[in-house]
Amino acid sequence: MLTQPEQTLCFRPGTLAEALRFRGNRADQSRSALVGFLDAFYLDRDRQSRRARVLDEPPLIDDPRTDALFGAIGEHLCSRWRLGAAPEWTESSRRFLREPYFIGPERMKPFLLAESPSAFRRRFIFTEAEPLRRATMPRDGRWWYYETIRTGMTPVDGEEIESA
Repeated sequence: MLTQPEQTLCFRPGTLAEALRFRGNRADQSRSALVGFLDAFYLDRDRQSRRARVLDEPPLIDDPRTDALFGAIGEHLCSRWRLGAAPEWTESSRRFLREPYFIGPERMKPFLLAESPSAFRRRFIFTEAEPLRRATMPRDGRWWYYETIRTGMTPVDGEEIESA
């Protein structure tokens, strides 16, 4: 029988809004819910279904960084996976920061400034080029480009490069 923490690690919210609602009051629960959502999103190969996963607005929680981060995630997923225009809720003024937030160590700031995707950068959130990377993420040409830069890894003969 699974204990509660083990069940939390297996949870895959179906929507971005559910991921935030599930977050609880612990950082590890929040992270688990978000990565569970991303796994479900990436494993879903249907574009309409993927889009439906980001349409519902996650609740505002009066934590400016989290509120902005979820706006960036919703916009980025629509843009990155060509799902159409970002949902209107991502444009709320409460989904934007007034001061920069760097997701990484101080020494990485120049790199993060240069690499941050536009959905994050315009909210003053600075992160790596593929901030939502997971093992379940489809390995399209863009994934391979960044992975080659990051690690030197390239597709082997016969390995399929998926389309976005």
